[in-house]
Amino acid sequence: MTHNSSDEVRDWRNEERRGLPRLSERCKVAFRLLHDGQADPKTFAGETLNLSASGLCLESTVALERETQLALELSLDGSDQPVVAVGRVLWSDPVKPGAPESVCRAGIVFAWLRDEDRDTITTLTDYIQKRL
Repeated sequence: MTHNSSDEVRDWRNEERRGLPRLSERCKVAFRLLHDGQADPKTFAGETLNLSASGLCLESTVALERETQLALELSLDGSDQPVVAVGRVLWSDPVKPGAPESVCRAGIVFAWLRDEDRDTITTLTDYIQKRL
């Protein structure tokens, strides 16, 4: 899934500007940083604060810069297989600056879904609608 330039400048933190419903739910996320399309070997852990069919709000101990690309695996409750996607950081805010393990929150927009997961958007939408 790609987004046009008007999507890129949108402030995704404001619910009233979103076109898709967001579910406030914590799901485990494994992610790796991407550089020139290649994933770093180190996998990081995080959790969603909220989730929609177009993206998520990620909370982790990794400070993520705007425009960073991530390889994502989301563990949805009740699903046997993780949702696999590539996301791009739209915004990032430290929550506890200066703490020994600072927590960072970042808004991630989905940029790509693997071929086997073409139904992921439908899966996410159904998942969210069932829990709203």
